[in-house]
Parts: sequence; structure tokens; C-alpha cells
Amino acid sequence: MPDLHSVPETSALRPSFGLHLPAGPLAARADEVFERVSPYDGDGFRNHCRRLFHLTELLMRKSRAKMDRDVAYAIAMCHDLGIVSRDDTGPTYLARSRALFERETAGFDLRGEQGEVIDECMLYNHRLLPVPNLSPQADAFRRAVQIEHTRGIVRFGLEAAPVKAVFDRYPRGNFDRVLLDFTWRTLRREPWTLVRGIFF
Repeated sequence: MPDLHSVPETSALRPSFGLHLPAGPLAARADEVFERVSPYDGDGFRNHCRRLFHLTELLMRKSRAKMDRDVAYAIAMCHDLGIVSRDDTGPTYLARSRALFERETAGFDLRGEQGEVIDECMLYNHRLLPVPNLSPQADAFRRAVQIEHTRGIVRFGLEAAPVKAVFDRYPRGNFDRVLLDFTWRTLRREPWTLVRGIFF
């Protein structure tokens, strides 16, 4: 698998629609954390997180919301790790993902991004219903998750071509099997999260 961080801008492998990944220290840290914490083989889970990053970027561009790319990428790569992390605590996997992000990025430059905005991105990204007063950055993550899980059927006003480019660039692979394991872990450990974290 090619290192998508190091593909030169002039390479023949350069993705269309600007689908290149950030390459700063925080992005590299996010990749390292993901590879260490994720228990899954294959590219499915990794590609899910990278699709989420690019879909969120498209939505933020449309709404003119601003967030540093490395920070957004780190959020995307960590947003589900609370489901599988053994080193973080919290009442829900969303809260554990937030705790993991805070622990693993301690000492890194978050480019002035406000802590409460990062909290919202981590805690509300799986919320199906609109959240009053949610930051535009967190709402972009929330909508991106819905685009991802509907496989692009829901697009929130995005053009079809760039959304399709994201799905083409990062194939689904074994992500359906990962989702089944996510569901089993959540039902076994915290079934209330299916209501409290997703609907309300």
C-alpha cells in the first residue's frame, strides 16, 4: 500500500479533487496511534477514517468553516478508537475517543483550535439528529459520518463527483466486518450509547 502522505504533488498517483493527506507531526502521530490501537487487519477501518476526513473537508469548504487540516485529520483517525481502546475511560465510546485524543496529542501543536470545538467533534460525530448550537466544524463531522454510512446517498448538498472520488480513492475493504464488531462491542459494553450517543 503506498504511503499516501508522501505522494508528491506532481506524481501520477496524485488523487483528483485534492485528495491528499496532511503530513505534519500531528497527522503522523494520528497514524501511529491508529496503527497501535486498532485491532483490525486490512484497510477497511483506516479507509473509513480517511473518507471521513475528506468528506468533512468538503463540507467545511462548502460552509466556509475553518479547521487546521492536521487537527481535522487527527480527529478523524481517532474518532472511533474509543470503541477498542483499553487505556481510556469514559461513560461512552465517544467519551473514550475524546480521552484518547487528548492523551495522545498532549504536547502537540493544535494550531489554536479551541478545546470545546474538538470536544464537540469527538462527542457528537455519530449524532443522527441536529444538535442545537453545535459548532460548524463539529456539524461537518456529524454530517460526514452520515454521508459515509449511507455510502454517498445522503450528501447534504455536496456535488456527487467529489463524494464519489473519496469513495473511489479509499475502498471499503473489510469495513462491514469491522462495523459488525463495533456493534457487538457496543451492545455488550454500553447498549445505552445506541440511544444516548446517537439519537440524543
